[in-house]
Amino acid sequence: MHLIKIKKLIYLFSKFSLVGVFMTFLSLATGYVFLEIFHTPLFITYVLNNLVMIFISYQLNRIFTFKVKHRAVSMVLYYFVYATGILLGMLLLWLFKYLLPFGNFILTLCVLPFTMASNFILSKLVFDKVSIKG
Repeated sequence: MHLIKIKKLIYLFSKFSLVGVFMTFLSLATGYVFLEIFHTPLFITYVLNNLVMIFISYQLNRIFTFKVKHRAVSMVLYYFVYATGILLGMLLLWLFKYLLPFGNFILTLCVLPFTMASNFILSKLVFDKVSIKG
């Protein structure tokens, strides 16, 4: 019984990771364009880029990973999950900016492992507790 739950969790994490990889590359590409080519402000770019990517991520994970119907409450909670990740990312960006000798784009890469871990755990809770299967 526990083995089945572990296999399902690994399967979900794999699908979540596929969406995450796609979204990460998309986010990095747009972040690079805005930060390095257009020289937009770091924190504003980081927040706006994430808000758009969260919406796309919600739709992909809802349909592809968790196979649930859209519910406004799950989308709101999903944004809350990622808002938590953005705040964590901004805190780490602030810390890393003073501790590490890297440019803005590299600093955004440094926060990814931390935000990915918190996003998966909290997203699974949202889709498990709030959403309707189907």
